Amino acid sequence: MLMVLPDIGPPNPILRLRRVLPLWHGLLAIFVAVLLSGCVSLPEVGSRSLQWTPEDTDEAALTQSLLDAFGAERILQADAAESGFLLLKGGPEALAARLALIQQAEHSIVIQTYQFKDEPSTHLILAHLLAAAERGVAVRLLTDDFDNEFPSAWLATLASHDNFDIRIFNPYPMRFSRGLNYLTRFASVHRRMHNKVFVVDNRVGIIGGRNLGDIYFEAEAEHLFLDLDVLTLGPASQALSEAFDAYWNHQLAVDAVQVSQGRTRSSLARIQADLLPQVEAYQATVADWRWEDKPVVWAPARVYVDDPGKLLRSSRDDTGHLMPQMMPELAATRNEVLFVTPYFVPGQDGTDVLTAATRAGLRIDLLTNSLAANNVPIAHSGYAPYRRELLAHGVRLWEVQPTPWTRYESGSTAIPWRSAMADRVTLHAKVWVMDRERVFIGSLNMDPRSMQHNTEIGVLIDSPELASQILDWIEPLKNHLAWRVELDESGDKAWLRMPDLDLEGPGAEATAIANYDPESSWWRRFSISLYTFLPIESLL
Repeated sequence: MLMVLPDIGPPNPILRLRRVLPLWHGLLAIFVAVLLSGCVSLPEVGSRSLQWTPEDTDEAALTQSLLDAFGAERILQADAAESGFLLLKGGPEALAARLALIQQAEHSIVIQTYQFKDEPSTHLILAHLLAAAERGVAVRLLTDDFDNEFPSAWLATLASHDNFDIRIFNPYPMRFSRGLNYLTRFASVHRRMHNKVFVVDNRVGIIGGRNLGDIYFEAEAEHLFLDLDVLTLGPASQALSEAFDAYWNHQLAVDAVQVSQGRTRSSLARIQADLLPQVEAYQATVADWRWEDKPVVWAPARVYVDDPGKLLRSSRDDTGHLMPQMMPELAATRNEVLFVTPYFVPGQDGTDVLTAATRAGLRIDLLTNSLAANNVPIAHSGYAPYRRELLAHGVRLWEVQPTPWTRYESGSTAIPWRSAMADRVTLHAKVWVMDRERVFIGSLNMDPRSMQHNTEIGVLIDSPELASQILDWIEPLKNHLAWRVELDESGDKAWLRMPDLDLEGPGAEATAIANYDPESSWWRRFSISLYTFLPIESLL
């Protein structure tokens, strides 16, 4: 609406000043931020001593139980030919495994995480870690600062425990406003540590897609992440410890007390009083989980990890990057490959590689989030423009539905997630299966942010048995809880609901439901189309 003001004579200079003050306040804030950027910098880590995961854990009860089950040649030899692996598919199991292993720790626990949520499941893990520190276990926790929801002063208080060390990776220099860091130091602060590592006593590890937060452990009622971890035994766990130590000792890993500039919050006694009772509350659930009861698969494996110095070099410099090391493994794939990634931004170069592979006879299946399921919608703008070309060259695309559960509430026993009811679902697992023989699991998304800007880690496992287990987990998801995207006879994209043969009977056919991103609002689709015109693809 146009508002017409009456003629009240010459402008009042005081009124004019009041009108322009908000503008000057904004400009002044930016000016001050620029000035501050010249004098605010990352804390200097100084000449601190290096810390390493203790290797002499042969007498620990956890090690002894591994020796009894699998023998010294598999557990004690760092150069053993094979490592042990156990998939952690469900969120509750993934949380219970972590808590049970923390309780068994006698020497060391190391945890590396990208997101560090101030939520009940994280409190539960922290309570167990503090209990472990109380009994003499050396606990080291390394979190990236991007999605760290705990104040650095609170973390500094927790880290005042003699056996509990906490470091923050690539901390934001200006603590009072993280947003201002992006105005003044974008080139450094937008690049993050995305790794997820968990190792107990240098013998048992966990690697995969899960951060620390309720949504990763199916502890949030409204929103569920479909994720995947793998528990490791033997040499692979020691390799994860080595990767963690490289980040822990790096100059970008800063002690919490330095980040907080010596400030603390509350007291360690108060934190203990708040956290420790949660251990007893969860005790019965933890006691139910035992790795000894699970089908461990033994196979050759190799851990691939980005050099932490990646964040200090130009994103165009691929020295020490994970992906160039992995390319020979992908190039060795002869028949088929399944890519599972929540965020898929292939770019034209990646699209050319994939379409050339299909022309050479390689079958490529790719499972990612639909626009409606994607928790980072802007990432979809780096995927949508390439769908038609990928489909035209034979790449098979599947997109996870945002609300698939109600249709299967009383449905097929072939669907392993039928009891995990949620209002919204998002794919978060990152896994590749090559020729049904080799598996790559880790933190790596198939986008420029993972490959060029952030740091990542993953494990390549040469195991047809484990590949079969993952496919048994993925196939129902592809065929029942995701839409198949195809080109119809006119060349338009079509989203198909795949039939559930258990519910609909043999001979049921796929049903076309839309020619545009289903269950997404027109505004979200419009926003994504606008994003495609922005020069941001390399940052997605």
